[in-house]
Amino acid sequence: MAADAAKGGYTTSTPPVAVTTENGNYSGPKAKKLDEISRQGSLSLFRDFDLEDLVKEANISEPKYFSKNLDVPVVIVTSEISPWSKSGGLALVTASLALELAGRGHRTMAISPMYDDFEQCTYIASKKLWLFGWEHEVKYFHQWVPVSEDGTRGVDYVFVDHPCYHRPGGLYYNAQEGVEYADNLFRFALFTLASLEAPCCVAPGGAAYGEKVCFVANDWQSALLPVYLVHQMRPIGRFTESRCIFIVHNFGYQGIYPCNKLVPNPEGTLPLIMKNVDIDDFGLNGTGAYDHMIYQYPPENRSYDGDDGNVWNLTKGAVMSCDRLLTVSEGYAGEMKTAEGGFSLEALVQQKEFFLSGILNGIDVVTWDPTTDPHLAMNYDLNSMETGKATCKKQLQEKVGLKVDDSVVLVSFVGRLTMQKGIDIILESIQWMMEDTGNKVTGHIQVLLMGNGDEVHVRSMREIAQRYPGRVAGISFDPAVEHIMYAGSDLLVMPSRYEPCGLPQMCAQRYGTVPVVTLCGGLKDSVIVEPSDEATGFGILPLSSDKFKEIMYKACDTYLHDREAFQKMQRKGFVTDFSWCVRIDEYEKNIDWALADPPYVR
Repeated sequence: MAADAAKGGYTTSTPPVAVTTENGNYSGPKAKKLDEISRQGSLSLFRDFDLEDLVKEANISEPKYFSKNLDVPVVIVTSEISPWSKSGGLALVTASLALELAGRGHRTMAISPMYDDFEQCTYIASKKLWLFGWEHEVKYFHQWVPVSEDGTRGVDYVFVDHPCYHRPGGLYYNAQEGVEYADNLFRFALFTLASLEAPCCVAPGGAAYGEKVCFVANDWQSALLPVYLVHQMRPIGRFTESRCIFIVHNFGYQGIYPCNKLVPNPEGTLPLIMKNVDIDDFGLNGTGAYDHMIYQYPPENRSYDGDDGNVWNLTKGAVMSCDRLLTVSEGYAGEMKTAEGGFSLEALVQQKEFFLSGILNGIDVVTWDPTTDPHLAMNYDLNSMETGKATCKKQLQEKVGLKVDDSVVLVSFVGRLTMQKGIDIILESIQWMMEDTGNKVTGHIQVLLMGNGDEVHVRSMREIAQRYPGRVAGISFDPAVEHIMYAGSDLLVMPSRYEPCGLPQMCAQRYGTVPVVTLCGGLKDSVIVEPSDEATGFGILPLSSDKFKEIMYKACDTYLHDREAFQKMQRKGFVTDFSWCVRIDEYEKNIDWALADPPYVR
């Protein structure tokens, strides 16, 4: 890298432990289908946001709750943060969270791996860390982004640099092979240790944050932070006044890695069972971390003869050791306590229910604003919505190759092409939507599918678009077209099998597009389906192909034959507040509660 001379040397030795990985859940013969959702699909969709827009939104927040601990710095730890690194919603949420908390007055640091030579970042510190039996040197790079006009409030972006983060294929996986990097456990354990040390060894503006901070760790990649805080730092008197909030963005990905591995037998018989990663490799031997991190699968979910079922579950460690547990919607918080949504950790979540909260994500209301959106053929407000959406519908049809026809209902989908998102149910139903059987609904529908993901669904999407030219369009994700899609569509479909929060349904309503969603997770928290006079969308429950068709028929029929009722739903969704302001009030409460309570693990 060009900046190597400025950084100084690295300790580049690779750990002497062969790290075999699993993408999200144990690959036993009876693993649930949803546990096998493609990581490639989950990392294929992202949106580009202008950092200046996020800063503007942070400046328009008007809090109703005022922190009792503005003097305590907040340290957000995340494996990705927009606009520097992004593979999905995590990057967008953490970017907004950092800027909003800084706007409220907290000294705020956001820490993420340095996957590339990010512009306008300067070297600020280095640290040697012991992990997997070796010493590794990391470098810290810094960029300050002000959020207030006088420059007194802002975010210290700190990027952890080490050779293991620089990969050409993606943040977490090799895109060409579609498999997770073999050393991801090492990469993110190192990142977590570096993040834990950052408040003391990094001194932005010449002043370190110190050991009284509130850490906000996000998803499995940062899940070891509360584990190290509890089992390594506090026992030696460090960070005793700090607390850690752990946010679950998707419980389906928990960071699961086998304790043992199979290796070839030199005698040519059955392979040998060898230790893969031990508690010593984490530097946590002699502590209670083993019990917090280990998970044992039942015999029916084990992979081979002699398999003891023991795996390292990083998210389990975080749930057990964090001071407060958050997730991205109230509905999803409830689902995490169930067998269906707990992904084998529901009992632990239930035990921690008193310290559990669900806070619905917000959206960037500066970027997603139909009154100013530069991508649209016509900007519009509540009073001009009917004309504006008609103009944008024509723009969208022309853009994606659909027949220009204002008499049809235009139904769109944007998201990862995976079973979690219900793309299979949509594809199965398109023939039904296209056939005119005289009911004055089916046969009068156009469909736009946009996204990347599992190859089988990508192929099916293209084939069905070829079968119905001018009536069905299937395209790869395009951030510019996404804006036009929200403005030009009549309905947005999200038949997700589970959805922690979801952002498209909020963006759609802001543009006057009516969502049709499964009543799960954040979808049921952000789309009102009853009472009918308050409705902003349509709900599917339970999710099945037949139920999907039933609700789709109802939604399309309402658009085609009861336009007054449909427009009422549009207007209610259009004026709904999906900004971050009220969400940050809830985060401030949880920060105050965490700091007021003694550590969860003492």
